[in-house]
Amino acid sequence: MEWILAYFTLSLSIGGVYSDTTVTIHSQWLAQGGSARYDSNRWNKHNGLDQESLIPKCRSLRTDGGRWNNNGLSYRLFADWPEDPNRSGYPDPSYLKNATKQKELFSVYLANINTGYENDMIMMSEALKWPNWLNQSEHAGQFPNNVDAAAEFMMLTVQGVYDFTKGQIPPYIEPMNEPDPKFNILNFTTVALFHKSVAEKLHARFNIKVAGPTLDGFARNSDRDNFTDWKKVANFMDVTSDYLDVFSFHSYNSLIVSGKSHKFKGMNEARLVAFVDLVENYAYQKKRKIVPLVISEYGRDTVIGIDKYAPSGIVDFSTIYHSNAHRFTQLGLREYIDRAVVFLLANIQNPYYNWSLFTNEGKPRRVTDVFEFWYKFTSDYSFIRTTSQYDGEERTVSPLAMSSSEHNETVILLHSYSQESQVVKLDFEDDWIKPTTGEATCVTIKDDWYPIITFNEPFDIQKTQGIVELPPEATCHFTFKTPSDQLPNVTLNETTYYGADTLIPIKGNIATTIISLPNGHYNSARLRVSASWPINETNGVSYLTFNLHPLDSFYKLYDANMIGSTTYWEVWEFAVPASLFVTGANQIQVHFSKNMTAGYVSSIALVTAKLVPSDLKS
Repeated sequence: MEWILAYFTLSLSIGGVYSDTTVTIHSQWLAQGGSARYDSNRWNKHNGLDQESLIPKCRSLRTDGGRWNNNGLSYRLFADWPEDPNRSGYPDPSYLKNATKQKELFSVYLANINTGYENDMIMMSEALKWPNWLNQSEHAGQFPNNVDAAAEFMMLTVQGVYDFTKGQIPPYIEPMNEPDPKFNILNFTTVALFHKSVAEKLHARFNIKVAGPTLDGFARNSDRDNFTDWKKVANFMDVTSDYLDVFSFHSYNSLIVSGKSHKFKGMNEARLVAFVDLVENYAYQKKRKIVPLVISEYGRDTVIGIDKYAPSGIVDFSTIYHSNAHRFTQLGLREYIDRAVVFLLANIQNPYYNWSLFTNEGKPRRVTDVFEFWYKFTSDYSFIRTTSQYDGEERTVSPLAMSSSEHNETVILLHSYSQESQVVKLDFEDDWIKPTTGEATCVTIKDDWYPIITFNEPFDIQKTQGIVELPPEATCHFTFKTPSDQLPNVTLNETTYYGADTLIPIKGNIATTIISLPNGHYNSARLRVSASWPINETNGVSYLTFNLHPLDSFYKLYDANMIGSTTYWEVWEFAVPASLFVTGANQIQVHFSKNMTAGYVSSIALVTAKLVPSDLKS
């Protein structure tokens, strides 16, 4: 279809006028997980294998299929598998040696990876359709009693892919998709043992990363009923931590429509960060290191109030909006998140058509705006440090920044969670660059509830003294030409240290833990506190003490909350002077504004930073 570019004028307030918030852009590259580079292969993939005719169209948007989930692996492959005549209760190892069967099952995958594609594919199995000859009496006829036999199916499937592709197997595999809603047939101990067995068998033969447990609701609702669901996840980690390579889960937000109004609910921003920190804090307690994370589905899921399957501008906009919002959060958590795959599909028939990038005729649908927005960003770009305003309030604008010496430009990216326009002051610390004119690209919603993307709108930021105005619920990037000799010459390397405890009970209005730090020189730090309590209580963090020194410079992450949630799960980020650090145990006390009758601090994360010389300008 043709783009309907309803250009709007980017509102730019004149100097001295009030701003809702300030974003500071520092003259420092920002490295997380050891790298400051933007790696589009980690962030630009979509779900599903692509039809061969659509591969070039996806490539023109700089996106590829990143998760193999629309194939026989999900449905009849296991169910039709014959029994091994020489080993009762196990699959016949000769079944996938049939060349015709291999081509039927694996040819689309091979076509996807043989097109100049960097193969980061995540192979996924539903693991719920099994042959009748397997005894499944303990699991309502839907999962084998013999976990070792079930794992053998996975190993032989990967062997079949290996044989057909001459060794080009996917780098990742998720043995079971979203096991948590299947509690009526599977307990999480069985799920853990299955993953452990699959990992043992695959690692003995192949160079492949095994991921799990591929959570759905247990991720976003981990804190309900005093963290009952989380305790099952923690047990899974106890059983599998020496065997799995990656922890995987899904992250979604929803759309609620009532008359002519709408609102968004779900995991992003606060609950997503809180869950990531809870997983990492628990792993850190057990292994003294972080665990790599994969978010293998994310974006927009539930729609309430209108038909989510019918063509709809507001459904399209919410799909674009949530895809962008989640990516902003993911890019701020690069130290932990190995990669993420948005739940958008190249093309699929109903009921999932509203997640499709292209029509049946191969024409682009509105949701391609997601990849149009991120199109310009490649590995030529690296992250620049930004900070939000520590004003004690919930932030409604999430910032990122990148620069490129190849393109001689700096790009400020802003995502607004507000349904009102947001006036933002861009503060380039110490005037390390003094931009005059620039270009803005924005995705927003118009009065008719349809998404609009506008490209490269010129504006003069010098006249407004650094003020820009974000339209309601907009995602924008602002590009300024920047000579390479003005780009930073230092990199801020961030490393996270977690508290000694998770699920710290709030006693009265205080929760206490310690964070141990190695000897070293630190230039700056920020500390995240995640806390959960019943939704019928009104409370919040008022300040904390770090080695008895009070700190009250903070902001709260945006909380979209969950539909029907019984809890709040909030996250606060504090500025911490590195001068307060001591080698060894550092005591942190979190002080709430009111006494609590119930509730926990789920995790505390101290993100430390060291400045090092950089050659990213070269």
